[in-house]
Amino acid sequence: MRVISILFILWGITGLARAQNPIVPGYFADPSIRYIDGKFYMSVTTDGYEDRNGEPFVWVSDDMVNWDIKYLNINDRFFWAPSMIKGKNGKYYMVHQNGVDYLAYLMESDHPLGPWKETLQIKDFDVELFEDPQTGQILGIGSWKNILYFDNDPASADYMRRIVKREPLEGSFTDFTEGPCIFRKDSRYYLVWAGGQCWLDTYNIRYAIAASPAKTYVEPTKKPLLSTTPERGLFGPGHSSVIEVNKRWFLFYHRQDVLRSPTCNYRFACAAELFFDADGNISKVDTLDNFNFLEKKPQYRNLALNKRAFTNSEATPHRASYATDGRNDTRWQAELGEDKWITVDLGKTEKIDKVQVDFEYFDKYYLYKIEHSEDGVTWQTYADYTSRALKAYETRVSEKEVHTRYVRIKVLRAEVKTAPASVWEIKILSKI
Repeated sequence: MRVISILFILWGITGLARAQNPIVPGYFADPSIRYIDGKFYMSVTTDGYEDRNGEPFVWVSDDMVNWDIKYLNINDRFFWAPSMIKGKNGKYYMVHQNGVDYLAYLMESDHPLGPWKETLQIKDFDVELFEDPQTGQILGIGSWKNILYFDNDPASADYMRRIVKREPLEGSFTDFTEGPCIFRKDSRYYLVWAGGQCWLDTYNIRYAIAASPAKTYVEPTKKPLLSTTPERGLFGPGHSSVIEVNKRWFLFYHRQDVLRSPTCNYRFACAAELFFDADGNISKVDTLDNFNFLEKKPQYRNLALNKRAFTNSEATPHRASYATDGRNDTRWQAELGEDKWITVDLGKTEKIDKVQVDFEYFDKYYLYKIEHSEDGVTWQTYADYTSRALKAYETRVSEKEVHTRYVRIKVLRAEVKTAPASVWEIKILSKI
């Protein structure tokens, strides 16, 4: 298996790697962001299916701009809203929800990518884990409006394997539906939750403040932090988590695919920066499409960005040009059938080091090859994935140094004949 970081659009004149929204390509909902062992982990629900969920993945990054997708060999159905944390005993804990019994399940592992062992069923839903920086305790907060206190003694055989106390959340919460999370800033605790319903335009994100995790929460405003705002391209924001990075605060949330909104099934993982006033209230939520997190310089440049792309098949409105526009929420899609291709013209001969293909679904099988050409007539193989069907996450980055002008993605067949070839982005990468 070959996986490598996604290189997003390089904006501005600063030379810094800058992220965009959505943060990663593809349908991923319920993002729970953590900084563990020097890396950022974004646990997600794999979305984009009407009758089920996709397979379990976690996204890993050094800087929250360049992300690797990692497969979690846990199960392949109803793995909802996972949340991961590292315990005081050096082990890793992940809670996820099941969409059949609507309960939460806690798992334990020696490594953040598993293998995982289930240890506890939790009678709650959409449980988010939280380490209180004031006390060091690991807590849980769920949609049943309870604070869950785990056994927090690392010397105990029951450490993080049983709940020793539940305390109901105190306060009046406007439009409380699901996906709560808690974070602490200065001396205040903030509770963020999703209101409304995901299948309606009312879906939104709200917050309240308290002096401790289980004390009375007060809403500074009844106005949502985020709600459907078409002029901002924002549809159905909900289910969020919060992280501090270099004294800046970021809200990770999902929003809906504009072409399908309102929907509970096609959502993108996004980030926004939070700003606070002197009284500790959230005064602004910045959802700009590009921003930097850690001010790191990129290692590669994307030669395909905004270059001409053409194809032998194009299904409206998913044009070939969307595969090189640098966005993670637009895509090229072919019409139904086999033997579809899309070609990127770099405009001149360039040295390339890697080619990244982000198919619409990371957990579906594809037979395809990548070819390159100097003249657009005579083609050579860059990478060949036609001898055995592999899932898109397994083949998304191919590495070889060549000098070429044209790069062609030739899709022989998708997982089933009724599924069209569809790609969010083709990135043709060259070392800086």
